[in-house]
Amino acid sequence: MIPSIVVERRYAKWALPMLLACTMGVGLTLSGHPVGFVAAFFAVAGYFLFGALSIGNPLILVTVLLLTLEFLPPLYIGPFGETPIFASFVLLPIAFAIIVVRFPDIHFKWDPISTGLFALLVGTALSIPFAFWLSGTQTGWSSLSRWILMAHAVPVYCIIRGFAHHQSAREERRVYSLLFVGAVLSAVYGIVDFVWPIPFPHPAADQYIWLEQTILRRAQGPFYESSNFANFCGFFLIAGAIALLARRERYLGFSRPLLMLLVSMLSLALVVAFSRSAWGSVLVALLASAALSRLVRLPRGLALLFAFLVPLGIVWMLSPGLWDYLVSARIGRLFEILDDPNSATSGRFDTWIRVLAIMRDAPQYLVFGIGYKTLTVTRLFHGEIITDNGYLSLLLECGVAGLAGFVLFSRAIFRTFLRLARSLHDFSAFWSTVLVAIWCCELVQLLATDAHTYWRNICVFVALAALTLNSAERKQPAAGSL
Repeated sequence: MIPSIVVERRYAKWALPMLLACTMGVGLTLSGHPVGFVAAFFAVAGYFLFGALSIGNPLILVTVLLLTLEFLPPLYIGPFGETPIFASFVLLPIAFAIIVVRFPDIHFKWDPISTGLFALLVGTALSIPFAFWLSGTQTGWSSLSRWILMAHAVPVYCIIRGFAHHQSAREERRVYSLLFVGAVLSAVYGIVDFVWPIPFPHPAADQYIWLEQTILRRAQGPFYESSNFANFCGFFLIAGAIALLARRERYLGFSRPLLMLLVSMLSLALVVAFSRSAWGSVLVALLASAALSRLVRLPRGLALLFAFLVPLGIVWMLSPGLWDYLVSARIGRLFEILDDPNSATSGRFDTWIRVLAIMRDAPQYLVFGIGYKTLTVTRLFHGEIITDNGYLSLLLECGVAGLAGFVLFSRAIFRTFLRLARSLHDFSAFWSTVLVAIWCCELVQLLATDAHTYWRNICVFVALAALTLNSAERKQPAAGSL
């Protein structure tokens, strides 16, 4: 076994020839444009130098890729129209280079999480040919491209798990803290954009708040969709809340007062996203963590409640109109669910009945579906359908195969991390409790949104799962694969 520091130095030597080759190519292409040459030189030089360092230490690439997914919005460039360009696309070639170049160093074992993730991806992929067949080439390519986005989780998981023997526990623990910081930056972006819209040209989801004197777009953050943004902030709000309740702030790398401030920031982002499904799912997740963990202390519960109430107090003091909308339109309408379920669910009830009727009238779609993520673009049913229910979407778009893949993935998550949550190693137990709570949050939010398609959130969750499994295996070397 070659020590990791030797491996890093050996592969770092590749930086110079790569830089020279790239520089020559850029110089020939941009000759006659000095400013463009210099800019391209430094950009490409930095890219290849980063690639060389990542080949030496793959955890560097994974961390940067995840941070770009967390708080960098997609770019919309003229020639591509409304097709988003994500920063992660630029990093994927480096990820595959790591897998190819360092393939002999990878020690990857099939564990329940990787098997469940494989089942989910295969189950949903089986529907893609039917997108081409039933809805045409354009819709088929759209389905395939969205599936490829979700497949980002594969290189992330493989690199973290495959190079666990080269990565120290201290390095991996820093990743948890960095991802939490990235989530807070994403929350700040969403809050600032809600108050003072950031002038980036992009297509935004039709999610508005209608007040008496103004119209506001709900906070969407770098995701450009409020439910996705709220779902992501909820992940780390749950982690921060559990850390405060269990006196485990050190596992996030923050002091208690600072963590309370960050939790309040994430909570405020969740409030201004105005996603009731996110609010309810976070509440369920916290209840699940309290039932699972034996570390909750009552005084900490009061402190956490204070951190949650601060954002509500800010909205109440600074914007009475927004507060009235929050209480009457978002919360108050839920009490009408028995009298008018469709209105209380923002029109979802009628949509769900329509989807169930389609499956009743065309049961052949229940085998492999009509194509992953095609309901919003297909004309198969004479108009787009926004289901706002992940389970119905999976069943109609991906059939029984896709839904079964998701069930197997969920089963693997609960079986693996419920066992680790009861382990003796405190760090692994803490993060396993967090992951179980987050997935409870996900399952609840699926009742009202297509949360299984929030691929950036899935990538972050898969990364946290891989890091937690690495930590557990270091403490239980004789246990083998989990």
